[in-house]
Amino acid sequence: MSIERWLNGKPAVLFANPTAQSGQAADWIKTARAHLDAAGIPHRFEATAPAGGTVELVRRAIDDDGHRVVIYMGGDGTFAEVAKGVLASLEAKHCAMGMLPTGTANDQGKSFGLAAGPGAIARNVEVIAAGAALSIDVGMITISGETPAPQRDLFFDSFSVGLGAATLATRNRDRELVGKIPGLGIVYRNNLVYAGALLQRWLESYVVDIKFDVSATIDGSPYRFADVLDIIVKNTRIFGGEWVLDPRAEADDGVFELIPVTGRRDFTQKLLSTFRASPISEGDLRNLGFDLAPPVPGRKFELTIHVDGARPAAQIDGETIPAGDRYEIEVAPRVLRLIVPREEAHA
Repeated sequence: MSIERWLNGKPAVLFANPTAQSGQAADWIKTARAHLDAAGIPHRFEATAPAGGTVELVRRAIDDDGHRVVIYMGGDGTFAEVAKGVLASLEAKHCAMGMLPTGTANDQGKSFGLAAGPGAIARNVEVIAAGAALSIDVGMITISGETPAPQRDLFFDSFSVGLGAATLATRNRDRELVGKIPGLGIVYRNNLVYAGALLQRWLESYVVDIKFDVSATIDGSPYRFADVLDIIVKNTRIFGGEWVLDPRAEADDGVFELIPVTGRRDFTQKLLSTFRASPISEGDLRNLGFDLAPPVPGRKFELTIHVDGARPAAQIDGETIPAGDRYEIEVAPRVLRLIVPREEAHA
């Protein structure tokens, strides 16, 4: 088995943003291309486009130019745009998507056993060259309440509403401010900026009531979640780069997992027990008498937000989206083919 089975006589296309990571990405792209050449993978490079334009670039590469292998290089946002382009094409079922994660969280790549960053490029190119593949589930989301017409989108890793999405919004604001101060961006960036944003939002929760209630229907069964800080609907295993909210989660099992975070105590317990490097397990906390709100698996989720005041922030795949009053999510099973390490490929 090798990448040849997917190429169909055409080169792969590498999509990346050469201006990312304060321009360092340009050197990483050169490194990636050198490794692709060394691995005998014919390819061409195309820069990503702003404002969602990458989706159309990917679709054209597939439908108009006949390419059948696309490779993303960047973070989870770049993964999502390239994946949407694949699924927007008429030949999605004949395409395979390679991964060179170099972003901040890199939930997608890490969930399939890939390391991230420039130091992992050589190994990740070897994975692409081997051509082992897995078809993963995709979330179809409809958002109602912010605009007269419902907004529809796709997500591949996670959707959440509440504290995590608000933290992302704060991180984006802080990252923009940091970028305007010469030298500060060198030391205060990436995960450090995110940690600072989370601390800001956490301290704010002691001053302003940011909790909300959620009524949900999951595969036809009713649920009620009160005093919620966060609601997370997850596909892949890794969340936020370092947390495994449900170790049983699989990206190709046809179901997503809803993880409610019900208050500060539950948040702290999940933060400790689901951190990949933590010596404290969920079982340890349960043995000590702590009761964590469990994940709820499902194929179809209908979530209605109940809150006094402004709607809580929302995000998909690490990017903020317009907040709504109601979110409908349906799982499309095994519709996106990813090239993954051989041990992760089930078929």
